[in-house]
Amino acid sequence: MIKKIMRQMAWLIQAYKSEYLIGLIAIILSNIAGVAPTRLAGYLADRIILQDISFAVFLNYIYVLVGLVLLNFFLNYVWNYYIFKAADVAPLLGRQITARKIFSQSAPFFGRNTTGSLMGKATNDVDFMADMAGYGVMTMFDSSLYPATILFFMVGISWKLTLVTILPLPLLLFASKKIGAHLYEEFDDAQRAFDAMNDHVLENVSGVRIVRAYRLEGIQTERVDELAEEMYRKNMRVASWSALFMPASRLVSGMTYVIAIALGAALIRNGEITLGALISFVFFLGMMTWPMISMGEFINVSQQGSAAMERLQEVWDYPEDMADAESTVPLEKIGDIEFENFSFAWPDLKEDVLKDISFTIKEGQTVGIVGRIGSGKTTLLKQILRFYPQKADLANALPADLESLRINGKPIYKYRRSDLRGRVGYVPQQTILFSKTIRENILLGDRSFPDSWPLNDQDLEKEKRLRKLSFRELQGEMKARDADPAAVFYWDKTEEEEESGDESVFMKCDPVFQQALDTADFYKDLEILPRGLETMAGEKGIALSGGQKQRIAIARALISDPEVLILDDSLSAVDGTTEENILRELRRQRRGRSTIISAHRLSAVMEADLILVLEDGKIAARGTHEELMKAGGWYRVQYLKQQLERGDA
Repeated sequence: MIKKIMRQMAWLIQAYKSEYLIGLIAIILSNIAGVAPTRLAGYLADRIILQDISFAVFLNYIYVLVGLVLLNFFLNYVWNYYIFKAADVAPLLGRQITARKIFSQSAPFFGRNTTGSLMGKATNDVDFMADMAGYGVMTMFDSSLYPATILFFMVGISWKLTLVTILPLPLLLFASKKIGAHLYEEFDDAQRAFDAMNDHVLENVSGVRIVRAYRLEGIQTERVDELAEEMYRKNMRVASWSALFMPASRLVSGMTYVIAIALGAALIRNGEITLGALISFVFFLGMMTWPMISMGEFINVSQQGSAAMERLQEVWDYPEDMADAESTVPLEKIGDIEFENFSFAWPDLKEDVLKDISFTIKEGQTVGIVGRIGSGKTTLLKQILRFYPQKADLANALPADLESLRINGKPIYKYRRSDLRGRVGYVPQQTILFSKTIRENILLGDRSFPDSWPLNDQDLEKEKRLRKLSFRELQGEMKARDADPAAVFYWDKTEEEEESGDESVFMKCDPVFQQALDTADFYKDLEILPRGLETMAGEKGIALSGGQKQRIAIARALISDPEVLILDDSLSAVDGTTEENILRELRRQRRGRSTIISAHRLSAVMEADLILVLEDGKIAARGTHEELMKAGGWYRVQYLKQQLERGDA
């Protein structure tokens, strides 16, 4: 067990070896200082019984005992400080390592690990690991070195008495090993039950609107109760096995006392030991109780920590299925993007979902990608961002695989993924917002923006005048000043906010930020939102409509002025008029920059320079809107159908 723990915690011990070494030395010295007074007390008792001691000598004994007690206190402080100094950083490092590993993985990893499981590992498992790194390592050192020090003094009194009294100890170690094995299994089961509970709760929080719409509250609550009861039962099994350590330790301790007193009396009668020595010995036995109990606690903590560490190791040791090539080149600009006989298969499947895809996105072009649901549109778009391992990432890749996707004439794998993604604005099919304000969600698209824009004295003077204006009046002011970069957004305050002098609802608008809002057609929403840009989006944007979330995501992608903008069916939740406004602004603002639009509503790609029609992972047709309408086929049929549905035919 100790060897296993040292192997599992090697990463932390290596990083903080100085702290652990100082702690170890302090523990050894502390044990000597803590045990020696008991033996001195035995010597003192013998001299008092024999009346062979003066008051001055007695005081010297007392001074030495007090000095040892104070020294023990100091050394205890030292080793506790240094060991827990190292251990306190364990949860921080554990969560950092786990987060870095999770963020470095591609999509297949998340197909094999549920959100609840990953959350459980990043929280509970890290905490149990930290307990093992601190309390576990402390008790491991203490429960092994402390009894060794006591045994040294006990053997000095009588090796016979020591040998007989320690005979029950192997029984305790055997019982601890058996109990520990069961505890390991039960704890692992309990953590898996915790993961299942997490998964269910997270799913229902995310889909709370669906739960309410279909009146599933009762069913889902019952399922929560079932999972909670299952987790409770498994945690109770962990508790029942953990509870065996203390009674077992006390049983063994009681047996040793009986043996020591019976045999010790015989040894005194034979003159082999003194009464003072027996008194010291019995005290030593009492002191052995703590290490035995501590050993039980150590096994308890270490089994839980070891199981948690193994679960964490599953994430930490998970191989990256795609990594930057060793010979990467800087990506200074995204020009042409070329697909040449490109094929792609999911990592766990043999059959290609994209087959012999060939086309070129010229720099500055707008390309539309359309097709039936499941035709491969989203999968194709994600290849540009390298979200999934491509054939070029595999060890057995053919030369054709290495050259099948190029940017600026070079294979895409030659560029660092971070450089590539930093130049691409991506709006996914399923919009994800964070539990932040709308402003903060937008600013995630470009971290070069400050978290807040402090207002200077001139701006504050403007505020005083603008305070009395309504939002519509304020918008008029902004238009009159031709969207002055110093414009300030204003939202009505409560009386409490007015009295507090809180200016957080005022926001200076950067021209780039303002342009992103304009292009995403989001200004009109600021008037109806309770705090404008400072409105909280809620978890996953639950406080906003689908159209609002999509337009915030578009603004987030635009704020960095990306060289390539990818809209993956990102206008599906907005009305036709809003769609036209956004597309018109995109064409105006993004001249000379590439835009790729995937859509089910064909009106979104009508103005594209090139439209690709996908079917079963292949390009079934290509051309402009006019060319595809003349050619007939799926595109023409679908377009006319959508026009009839809109009433435009």
